[in-house]
Amino acid sequence: ENNDPETQLNKHLADHGVTCPNCANRYSLSKGGCMHLTCPQCQHEFCVGCAKPFSMGAKCTVSDYCAKLGLHAHHPRNCLFYLRDKEPQLLEKLLEDNNIEYEKEAAKENFRCSVQLQRETPEGLLDSTCGLAVEKAGLCRTHFIEYLVKVIGRHKLDPVAILDLTEVQQELRRRGKPLPIREGGQTDADYTALCAQVVQEQIPLD
Repeated sequence: ENNDPETQLNKHLADHGVTCPNCANRYSLSKGGCMHLTCPQCQHEFCVGCAKPFSMGAKCTVSDYCAKLGLHAHHPRNCLFYLRDKEPQLLEKLLEDNNIEYEKEAAKENFRCSVQLQRETPEGLLDSTCGLAVEKAGLCRTHFIEYLVKVIGRHKLDPVAILDLTEVQQELRRRGKPLPIREGGQTDADYTALCAQVVQEQIPLD
């Protein structure tokens, strides 16, 4: 049964595919490309990390802040779009604090990441292998982060606890929420915690 072509295809699409949220067509997607995808079938523009639609500036009605932006999407804060620059140790801590199991086998000497990529070349897109040194779980740093974020998303974890002050303030602004008043002498840590509390109370993880 495991060798059945349809079973193999379904497994490949589950691991590497993306489904258009508008027309439900599924596509194989190599890593390494832009997170903005235009569906070849229906031309719907969406994020491959969270499936949220992309809109141009003022055409988006989520908040007045959107008018200042170009093409953008309102990714949930646990989307790879926001978490891809986080230190893997912070992402691991989020998983461990929530008792979520994940692959974390230490790197073996001289092992290289075998994730399939698409690279832009003068001749067009070229399929290739990552080839960077493995950091954990058989993956290089970049792809280990992608893996961790995928696990975080699968379990619908809220990463607000690992966001810094700038990030929680940006989350509030993106959603058109006023920043809480900062009291005189309030430390960055205390104000970050206050902003994070407002984020959790007023902005659902969607």
